[in-house]
Amino acid sequence: MAFESELEVALAAAAEAAAILTARRGADEVREKGRADLVTAVDEASERAIEARIRGSFPDDAFIAEEFSASSVHAGRRWVVDPIDGTTNFVHGHPFACVSIGFLDDQGPAAAVIHAPFLNEVYTATRGGGTYLNGKRVRVSQVEHFSGALFATGFPFKEGKGDPEVFFRLVGEVLRQTHGVRRAGAAALDLAYVACGRVDAYFEVGLSPWDVAAGALLVTEAGGTVSSWPGEPSSAIDSGRVLASNGPLHQWLEEITRPYGTLL
Repeated sequence: MAFESELEVALAAAAEAAAILTARRGADEVREKGRADLVTAVDEASERAIEARIRGSFPDDAFIAEEFSASSVHAGRRWVVDPIDGTTNFVHGHPFACVSIGFLDDQGPAAAVIHAPFLNEVYTATRGGGTYLNGKRVRVSQVEHFSGALFATGFPFKEGKGDPEVFFRLVGEVLRQTHGVRRAGAAALDLAYVACGRVDAYFEVGLSPWDVAAGALLVTEAGGTVSSWPGEPSSAIDSGRVLASNGPLHQWLEEITRPYGTLL
């Protein structure tokens, strides 16, 4: 299997980090990077453990992560990591939180692990190798029409990451035409849920590469589609403006988001 070594290291790193999350030592050491943008001692311990594991096996690869190692590397072998996606959920004891590890090369995402320890779920994917949930192959849903589809999203709460009032108008428009919209608070898991068919499509703005890198591969390897919003020249990972779907819904998703792109 291509990228077997990278996947093996990512799985081990994610498992080590997940154990740090479940132990919750330092979970009450919370500070705000911005309004409602939380970080804990657990985030930091998780990131250090992941970086140590990856550098031990691939010392020459770039490492890009949320708390200590953020950089603007867009080419070559690189690891893009969120030590806890859904930190606010984690702080409040909400189980929708995960460790997200994506490995990319010059062709894009190549290996991915999303480990959700409070849900007892581990999602994996490799380029050309499919997507798996707890070792079982999964695929996107077969819903063909938006009126019967369930959507996921996240709200742009960070300063400069999009106008919430405009975004809520879009959410309202989607709500009126579909089976509903869910906002659970962890982009990586939202993408994983598209990949395994629990939701049919997902849209969000204001994300960072570590929110998207692993989940994007899960979706595409499960048969779905991931793109930036219409008119955005850079990739979804780089732009932070993400559309993900099972494929048949993607055109409608592009059409309904298109008028809002310049307003956000």
